[in-house]
Amino acid sequence: MRRDYYAVLGITATAAPREVRQAYRRLARQYSPDVNFWDERARVLYEEIAEAYRVLSDPTARDMYDRFGAAPGTVEALGVGRRGDDVHVAIDVPFAEVARGAAREVAVTRYSPCRACGARGRIAGGAACASCSARGVTRVSESVAITIPAGVDTGVQLRVPQEGSAGPFGGPRGDLIVSTRVAPHPFFARKGDSVHCEIALSIWEALRGARVKVPTPQGEAVIVVPPGTPSGRVFRLRGQGLPRLAQDGAGDLHVTIRVAMPEGLDARTEELVRDLERLLPLAPRAGLERFRAGAA
Repeated sequence: MRRDYYAVLGITATAAPREVRQAYRRLARQYSPDVNFWDERARVLYEEIAEAYRVLSDPTARDMYDRFGAAPGTVEALGVGRRGDDVHVAIDVPFAEVARGAAREVAVTRYSPCRACGARGRIAGGAACASCSARGVTRVSESVAITIPAGVDTGVQLRVPQEGSAGPFGGPRGDLIVSTRVAPHPFFARKGDSVHCEIALSIWEALRGARVKVPTPQGEAVIVVPPGTPSGRVFRLRGQGLPRLAQDGAGDLHVTIRVAMPEGLDARTEELVRDLERLLPLAPRAGLERFRAGAA
């Protein structure tokens, strides 16, 4: 049974229009699907709050509600031809779909025209339809096709026109609002449209230089590592990041080099390393003395 609209908004039956409006705004902020889009209970409460406000904010509809309540004979008068509510759903989007976009079917719980009464709210003989409580719509879970564009990020809202709830008694559907949450990737780190990753090189590759294949969000690329490349150097591959949402082009891929050091040296390999040290002398800490405490 539908709850009393005044009780839904937490106001008295004598509340002024301003009180109705303030109560709705306070509750709408608290239970909005934009804030609680993973909370099914909050979404149901939000729909109930929106329905109560639609009636109580309209002087004519409120007067009819005060006189007749939500009895089957007056529900139709309050809602006939009205557009249905927007419906909010949240989905997880894997990184691969962010890079390429995707078509997907999502389960949506929404109001659809009642099949038992043909969305009229009454059955043969004029009796109220028990299947929809004389509203002309019933709550069902249905599959809706959506398109996820390349480049979406967490918090993006995609609007699918006319895929929300149907309006009472044949009223048009509202829209479907899809909120996205992008799953983290084990290799790529996203920063806007740019993508960052790390590639390991052996010390020998770093010394000699190498051509290295690097995964990208779109496939694979090759970077040319010059001889003597130090650990921590970043290579920028233009246009190899993620597509820009609703724009042309793509961000960049930033590849950081990490030099892997050999472990478990025996006596022979240690002597070889000492030979290399004599051939390629380095002084990486030269000049540190001037930072010593008390130094001029």
